[in-house]
Amino acid sequence: MNLATEIGVRAKSSEIEEVPAIQASAPNILKWSAVVEWCILAILVVGFIGFAIVPGWRSLRSEFPNYYLAAELYHQGIPLDRVYEWTWFQRQNDQLQVHDGLVSFAPNPPSSILPLLPFTGLKPLAAKRAWIVSNLVLLALSLLALRRTTQLSWRRVILITLLCTLPLRIDFMYGRYYVLILFLVCAAHYASIRNSHWSAGVAWSAAAAMKLFPAISIILFIQKRNWRALAGFLIGAITLWVISLSLFGTEVHRVFLKEVLSQASRGDWLGPYVLSQNSFITLWSHLFLLEPELNPSPLIDSPLLYSAMLAITVTVLLFAFLRSVAVKELPRATALRWAALVPLLLLLSTTSAVDYSCLLIFTMIVASDALLAMGNSKKALALLVLYVVACAPMPEKLSHWFPLSRLVATTGIYGLLIHSLAAGRRQLPAPLWVTLGLIFAAVLTFYNFESVRNRAESFGGRVATPGNAYRYADPVPITDGIAFTGMEPSKYAVSILTRGNVRDLPTSGDALSIAASAASNVLYAEQAGRTSTLVRFPLARLGTYPETLFEGQEPALSPNGKWLAFIREQQGIGIVELMPSYSHESPQTVLSASYHPLDVAVTDDGDVIAASGRVSNPHMLLVRHETGNVSELREFGGSVRYPSISPDGKRLAFVRRARGSWRLFVRTLATGEERQLTRASCNATSPSWVDLRTLLYATDCGRGVGLSAIVRTAVPN
Repeated sequence: MNLATEIGVRAKSSEIEEVPAIQASAPNILKWSAVVEWCILAILVVGFIGFAIVPGWRSLRSEFPNYYLAAELYHQGIPLDRVYEWTWFQRQNDQLQVHDGLVSFAPNPPSSILPLLPFTGLKPLAAKRAWIVSNLVLLALSLLALRRTTQLSWRRVILITLLCTLPLRIDFMYGRYYVLILFLVCAAHYASIRNSHWSAGVAWSAAAAMKLFPAISIILFIQKRNWRALAGFLIGAITLWVISLSLFGTEVHRVFLKEVLSQASRGDWLGPYVLSQNSFITLWSHLFLLEPELNPSPLIDSPLLYSAMLAITVTVLLFAFLRSVAVKELPRATALRWAALVPLLLLLSTTSAVDYSCLLIFTMIVASDALLAMGNSKKALALLVLYVVACAPMPEKLSHWFPLSRLVATTGIYGLLIHSLAAGRRQLPAPLWVTLGLIFAAVLTFYNFESVRNRAESFGGRVATPGNAYRYADPVPITDGIAFTGMEPSKYAVSILTRGNVRDLPTSGDALSIAASAASNVLYAEQAGRTSTLVRFPLARLGTYPETLFEGQEPALSPNGKWLAFIREQQGIGIVELMPSYSHESPQTVLSASYHPLDVAVTDDGDVIAASGRVSNPHMLLVRHETGNVSELREFGGSVRYPSISPDGKRLAFVRRARGSWRLFVRTLATGEERQLTRASCNATSPSWVDLRTLLYATDCGRGVGLSAIVRTAVPN
């Protein structure tokens, strides 16, 4: 019997007892419903194999290379300190030839690399196939745990699982982690049912080590005073963190804590205004936040309203769960709490994707079993409908008309389960809950507003860059305009913008960095492949292919165009080399690998200024060309990067990290006077001087973390 039919039969059981004719027909209903159920199950199995397993088995074009590449870098002995930098990570991918396409590791925690370590001995596609097989095993174990903790038959457990068609398809095609997280949630529930609360906490901590949002589960332990589960979570988290630290080093974890974690709370990693992302953050951003290119016509441009609506949403969702937990122990209440916890995690998560809904498999199986056992057949039927809406693929036209269907369905599932728990609520003082809710909402509104308060400061200076790139970066001046790099759908390219027209320059690989000067008639670019090489474009003959020079990356050209500095990297650690730009002599090493250089600038006299040291706390160094003397510029306090010397050599533009974001400064070298040019809680990077009064830089304000646009700004005298 299929689930919908069973619900209907249970709802009318009393009528069946009284009407012999209906009672006599019940076996036929049960027989035919079982046949229908088997037919639906067969169709779903074929669809799962044909649309999820087979495409994932054949192709590496997915998210799996992001995790695999990070694990392979560790396997190769390459430090992971810069794994969160888009172009550095892409460079490693090109050199190791892992994936023919774009890669990015942010915002995953370093501990998410752990599951892929056993697969690094395999080639990338073979590793993905092994991961698919592993996920099939984990999915089977998840269903075994659910079968043993519910009264549903194997047929119905599998049927409910495969009704989660689109999320499972995406997860297996792209090789993601949500089946693994589903397994850990099911394992935690199985352990909790058997009173092994410590083990349940450990399983939740492992899920939080893969993606951050499962960490919210501790609210259940705290509210129910389940100290064993909380202790298990903390011990598990500490243990996994220690393992991650011992394997991958402290530096990548410092970067994650200082930069990535705070930026992840912004919730705008990809598609921050696209309603089909189906999150409350994207909904309120779409309605209340202006972005000149991505969201030019919001309903109301009001960062304060956005902050308040997001705070109210989080407060209502969270406090509804907390109140529902404070109930007397009704039958199946524990199962409903666990089932409600999963959609709460999905709704509170600052990032969203279709395959997050794989976790709703747990909610549907546990909650429908509990509701049917309690006699709430109508609610079980409503739950089934909402689950199908949340997990089924939508026709393109329908998804265009109703882009928030998944968000509405997930919220409906959560609301239905909270309502089911409300029947046993102990009456607590309403004023207390209201007061706590208002305080929480006010604090959260203030926090949200701080993150978006200055977001529009760069909008007036945005440089229009026609094209389909996700990210524009590394802006540099040329004689008649500017040049920049763009992260296009399949590669990084270098383009020039002159008189409103954009032109791509021909490269044979990813163009990850460039250097130019208004005083020079050439442009240097890094062309990434198995090795990164510097190439030179003659700006007077842009139709020709560039001249290949030598191995190197991250070039920098002096304002007068006479000196070229660049980084040459081996095994993830670089040295700085310098040469006259028009010389055929070999470049000279001016900064050794022991200084760990990250970014460089070069003056008209050939002096090199480099951001060097630990990625989590870099500092400025000055290398004198005449003497080779290296000195630390201690007057540049804090964590500083991306130096750029002004045309007259008197001022230095750079960025400094503050509260997890990189902000743009200009310093007068003679007097030490500094001016802060950006204050928003987003990243300003790669400054470059057009002239003494104008800077170019890249900013991701309002666009998604790292997905920057180019800005032209005036520099005060």
